[in-house]
Amino acid sequence: MLILRSQSPRRQEILQSLGLHFQVLPLPIDETSFHEETPVSYLERVTLAKLGPEPKDPEEVILASDTIVVFQNKILQKPADESEAFSMISELSGKTHQVYSGLGIMTKNEKIFDYDVSEVEFHSWNKSEILEYIKVCKPYDKAGSYGIQDPNSPAKKFQGSYSNILGFPIRKFFLYHTFWSRFL
Repeated sequence: MLILRSQSPRRQEILQSLGLHFQVLPLPIDETSFHEETPVSYLERVTLAKLGPEPKDPEEVILASDTIVVFQNKILQKPADESEAFSMISELSGKTHQVYSGLGIMTKNEKIFDYDVSEVEFHSWNKSEILEYIKVCKPYDKAGSYGIQDPNSPAKKFQGSYSNILGFPIRKFFLYHTFWSRFL
C-alpha cells in the first residue's frame, strides 16, 4: 500500500496523473522553523517528520513532501492573512527566489530524504495588482503566498521543474521508482 502523508490537492493530482493508487493519511506536525535553521535543514526535518512512525507492514510505502519558498536565505511560509500575503508578494515582486520541495520515502527497512530546487522570477507588480491577485486566488494555503498554477500568477518565468514549484519534486520521485512502481 502506498500512503501519501499530505492533504495537498496539487500533490494528489500529480500522483493521480502518474496512475498511482494511494491512500491519503496526513499527520499533523509542527512546521515552525528553528532559530538559524537553514532552509535545507528545515525541509529535511519537516519532510521526514511528516512520514510518521515506521510502518509495520513490509508492503507499505509512506510518501511525504514539503515545499518552501526561500528568498535571500529566508523561508517564506504560508501567509496567516491578507497582510502577510501582501508583504510576501511585495518582497518578491520583480525579484528571483528559490522553491525547494522535499521528498520523504519510508518503508519498514529504509528512510530516504531528497529534494529539488527551482528558481522563480516574479513580475514587478504594484499594490493594486498584488491585492487583486490575493482577492481572486486567496493564496493562504501556499508557501510564499502564491501558486505558479494560479490564473494571473505573479510568476513571470522559472527555471527547473514546474511540478517542484507546484509542490512535488517529481524528478527526484522518479529516481526511487523501485519503491513506488508496484502501485501503478
